Order: sequence, then C-alpha cells, then structure tokens
Amino acid sequence: MIKKFVYSQKVAPYIFVLPFILIFLMFWFFPLVNSFVMSFQDRMLGQDPKWIGEANYSKLLTDKVFLISIKNSVVYMLGTLVLLIPFPMLFAVMINSKLMMGREFFKSSFFLPALTSVAVAGTIFRLTFGEMEGSLMNSFLGLFGVEPIKFLKDGNWSMAALLILACWRWTGVNMLYYLSGLKSIDNEYYEAASIDGASAWQKFRMITMPLLKPTTVYVTTISVYAGLAM
Repeated sequence: MIKKFVYSQKVAPYIFVLPFILIFLMFWFFPLVNSFVMSFQDRMLGQDPKWIGEANYSKLLTDKVFLISIKNSVVYMLGTLVLLIPFPMLFAVMINSKLMMGREFFKSSFFLPALTSVAVAGTIFRLTFGEMEGSLMNSFLGLFGVEPIKFLKDGNWSMAALLILACWRWTGVNMLYYLSGLKSIDNEYYEAASIDGASAWQKFRMITMPLLKPTTVYVTTISVYAGLAM
C-alpha cells in the first residue's frame, strides 16, 4: 500500500517538491515571519520580549545612520544602473560585430573578474585604493605630483571606488546577457536596414536597442536588486 502510494503519478511530484518546501519554510518563511513579529517587540538579553508596537520603526525613521545608509544604497544603486547597463550593451555590440577580432579572448577577459571571490576582489581593491603612498592609485597619482588620497576614508572617493569595483566584477556578466539577446535578433532586420541606407547608429538605435528591451529590463531588475542588497 505504501509503495503504491509513493509510486503514484499523482503523489510523486509532491514527494520530489517536498524537500524544497521544507527548506523554504524552515530557512526563509518562518525566519521572515519571526523577524517581522520581533520588529514590534523590545527584546533584551535575559528578559522576556515586550510588545512595543511601531516604536522601533518610529525610532528607525529618525536614526541618522540608517537614513545615511539608505541614501548611500540608493546612490550606489543608481550609479550601477548608469554604468552597468549602457557600457555592457555597447561592449556586447562591439564584440558581436563581424569586424571584431579576438572576440573569445575579450569575452573571457570581461567575464573573468566575476569568477573571483568577494574576498579576493576586496583585497585587490583595498590594495589599489589604499591610503598608503605605495598603493597602486596613489603611486600612479604621485607620478603627476598629486598628494596621496585617502580613497576609502572619504565619502565621495569611497563611493567611486565601490562603483569601479562593481564595474570590474559585473560588466562581463551583463555583457554576456546582452550577447545572448543579440543572438536572438534576426539578421534580416539589419540587411533590410542596410538596403534602405541606414547608418550603423541608426541600426543600433532603431533595431538593436528596441529588440534588446527584454534583456535590458532583466539586467535593470537584477542591477537594482544587487545595488540595494550591497
């Protein structure tokens, strides 16, 4: 009876899905609900939870550190959108061009930083933008007589360093998304445009960009999420 139940075509899909559902409930749904409930409580170590309503939220909205962190997150996210959408699209169009030589080399070069771990990437950029005179950027600026800059201790410079790091790591990934989108565009559109005398810019503006809209929407969505999650 049990064997017949397990091997039933109606029951089998639920059995296969059951591990995912259990993991989802244990490690995502229940912690999320519990965190939401805790946000309305005053919880001190060794004391029973005390229900305080929306007091935590009221305090949070007047907390300067929290508001600054929200501002920094939004600025960082907008910066990644400005840099990680048009440039990967442009690089993808260039690499996809028939005139491009060594395209596989450039694709690998752009994508390689995405394979590095966060620890390695952080170490590289800390050495690059460090405040010591021997750091790469300060050594380069020193060639022009510029005094060492504390990149990671200045708000504007540190934000710029983070955006450069984001571009270094994720330009290749977004470029591959756009390359996939370009492969789905029928070449007949470009041939017809060439017959009509369209320039390269007109082809890009009137054909490539509109037909890449689904890819752009996807890249924008993941960039917004990644930027705010940072």
